Amino acid sequence: MLVVYALVRSTHPLPERLTGIGKPAGQVRLVGAERVAAVVSQIGDQALHDDDAIGYLDVLQALIENGPVLPIRFGTLAPDDDAVRTEILAPLGEQGASRLDQLDGLVEMQLKLIADQDAELRDLLASSPPLRRLVGQVKAGAADVSVHISVGEQVTQGLAERRAALDAQVAGRLKPLALDHGSRTGDDVTVLTQYYLVRVDDLERFDAAVQELLEDLGDRYTPEYVGPLPPLDFADAENDLTQTPSSETTPSRWGW
Repeated sequence: MLVVYALVRSTHPLPERLTGIGKPAGQVRLVGAERVAAVVSQIGDQALHDDDAIGYLDVLQALIENGPVLPIRFGTLAPDDDAVRTEILAPLGEQGASRLDQLDGLVEMQLKLIADQDAELRDLLASSPPLRRLVGQVKAGAADVSVHISVGEQVTQGLAERRAALDAQVAGRLKPLALDHGSRTGDDVTVLTQYYLVRVDDLERFDAAVQELLEDLGDRYTPEYVGPLPPLDFADAENDLTQTPSSETTPSRWGW
């Protein structure tokens, strides 16, 4: 069985001694067509785990040093080289090569901001006297169940609105330095993740802008700044380049 990591140009140089995921880890190699190749490694009949996603990203980061990389969804498996050629490479035709050309010299940068929840709550209550009074009733034990529910809903909504404002603020600072961008917001309303498609030639300016932004935000946010990465969030979904091929593969459990 093969793990499929990404699409690259057929001439893409592979880093020496690059191994993939699984135990034992197989050597990463190319399965090529005329202009586009798939990056694969051998894996046994073991199930993939979320921890393997770290190794998957390590492979992608190693690959991007030598040219454009179009990630394939984590968890994509193929039974052999022929399946990779017929089910992944052949249907692409020139689309894969064209997309790689479009992504040449571009990388993804990810910024996660984790807010100090206590500080966010203090600011939220300071800005809303009615909510502050309800919270006081709850703390004093003078509120019924409906008030408890209302407080919870208003706090969640208020924190979500604060996150939306932060999202706009950060994007306003960084978006002019990128070709494209987007945001991910989950159930935790104190966490914001943004991702940017940046030219390699602009990385120094983008890094400096992120550093200046973090200094202005202060210590109320814990940042995680990751990159350069292949364009994980900018793969061309219209061409189905990141979908799991064939019934012989394991459906992806990863969100790309």
